[in-house]
Amino acid sequence: MRTSFDRARRALNFLELHQLDPSPSHYEFALAVIGAPGSKLSEAVAVQTDGGLRLTTAIVQSLVERYLSPPREQTLDRRERTVMRQAQELGTLTSDAHHLTEALGRDMGAMVEQAGGGQSAALPAAATDFIDRLSDAERELAALRSEVVQLRDNIVPAPPPESEDRDNLTQALNRSGARDVMARAGAGGEQHVVVAFSVDALEAINDRYGRAVGDNILNAFAATLQQTFAEEELIRWSGNEFVFITRGLPSSTVRLLTEQALESFAARRLRLRGSGEPIGTVTASAGIATGAAGGQESSLIAARANAALASSHGGNQIEG
Repeated sequence: MRTSFDRARRALNFLELHQLDPSPSHYEFALAVIGAPGSKLSEAVAVQTDGGLRLTTAIVQSLVERYLSPPREQTLDRRERTVMRQAQELGTLTSDAHHLTEALGRDMGAMVEQAGGGQSAALPAAATDFIDRLSDAERELAALRSEVVQLRDNIVPAPPPESEDRDNLTQALNRSGARDVMARAGAGGEQHVVVAFSVDALEAINDRYGRAVGDNILNAFAATLQQTFAEEELIRWSGNEFVFITRGLPSSTVRLLTEQALESFAARRLRLRGSGEPIGTVTASAGIATGAAGGQESSLIAARANAALASSHGGNQIEG
């Protein structure tokens, strides 16, 4: 009992640390994390929170789906087997009802022939009514079984289409999804600020450790950016480029947030998942450009050029 209370306290402390609502799903997630320190889930949490970052509800949901939810195929297989069993049972009931109707019809006919006299007027009406009701039940069972069979045939739905507006790796907006952000930045006549980021020396990291490690670093970088620019939509413009198009923020505020993002990412202690070997410090660079309404595309080009210039100067710098 004492151990259970201790785990409960630690789970609640975990939720409080990350400022997560203590809902049942979040509480179960916290218990899973603290209950298995060496699990893949715990390692994924360590990657996401490296450098003092907090988990968000969206990140928790993605981790639950990846590490705690049963495989989709397994869930669908279990549902399909359940529906198939129910269809078979309904088929048996339908067949039994049919045989029972036939048998009752024969028995009632024989009873009518044997009854004669005063019963001959009343018995056929009662017998006919009962047989009719049983026949109706038989038809309803057959119709229900057809519906269940149809449900069984459709139990494995087509996988949901991938979002046309989201990057599959980081879930940031892609170029298609960025169109609305670009349009909003050009509306209302307000000044906008574009900031472009790129991870320094990502190609060298891919060459040394493999693309899977590079993808993990991009995910960690995207999480850092989204947490720093909490009110803005992150856009993955290309493989190694991320962009924010802000409106209503002073350029000084955007620069301060950009500095914080670069510092937070450089402070993360990134390691290889399997061996725990440290990757070393990974940095990023940023470029900033300011423009008036309607000029967001020009600002985007300028910000990307400034980010490339910052990276060429050794990285972990801001230009613009």
